Formats: sequence, C-alpha cells, structure tokens
Amino acid sequence: MSYHEFKFNNETDSYICPNHKELPFTHLKKSNGHYSKIYSAKAKDCKICPFREKCFGKKSIKKAISRPIAHELIDENLKRSKTSEYKQIQKQRRVWCEGTFGTMKTKHNLYKTYKRGIQKILEQCLFSALALNLKRMVKVIN
Repeated sequence: MSYHEFKFNNETDSYICPNHKELPFTHLKKSNGHYSKIYSAKAKDCKICPFREKCFGKKSIKKAISRPIAHELIDENLKRSKTSEYKQIQKQRRVWCEGTFGTMKTKHNLYKTYKRGIQKILEQCLFSALALNLKRMVKVIN
C-alpha cells in the first residue's frame, strides 16, 4: 500500500492509515545525502489490523512511511509545473539559456575546465560569456 493512500495531518505532523490509526513522526533518516522524515505506526496497532498484508506484508512488524524533508516544497513545485505560465517560461528558457549554455560549451571551451579552484573556473566562465556577448554585439552592429 502506497503512502498516497494514507491521509496526512498537518496539525499533528502525522499520517492516518486506512484503519484510522495514527503514524506519528518518529525520526530523521539520512540516505544518499538526503534527509527523510520517518512516520511509524505502533506495532500493537498493526498486529491486529485487517489491512496488514495489503499494507506492508507478513514479515514486517509495523508500517513506516518515509517522506522527504522538503515534501511540501516538492508538491508546490509539481503544482506550479502544471501551470501555463510555467510552461511558457520553460519555452523561453530553452531558447535563451539552454542555447547559450550549449554554444558556450561547444564553441567557447566550456566542455572541460582547464583550471582549478572556483575563482579560476568562474573567470573561465565569465570570459566565455564575454566572448559570446561580443559576438552578439558585432552581429547587432552589422
């Protein structure tokens, strides 16, 4: 059973299972450099639950839900990405930004950096942008 079938309660920061039992926030877990909030049910609640096998199987003792720490922000971004305004901005981004990055990468020596250190790499990127802007200015003048 997916965590989407559980209801989230913002006030108590917990999930409510289909059997109307609470899964409160218990701890944080770090995995691959990302933190997740873990919500766990009580073992005694899961032991007698009629949804047990459908929910998490025979071998586990209780249900636990892992949720990214920035879950609300991720949801907001997903909602925003479905708007027409977002789609219009992405079309403009493809034309203005991605094309510029591609040109800088292929024609202005940014495929690979030859210097070390953030300051020197920043310098290389700025010179690349300068060269691209100078070429654009020459086109506008002619």
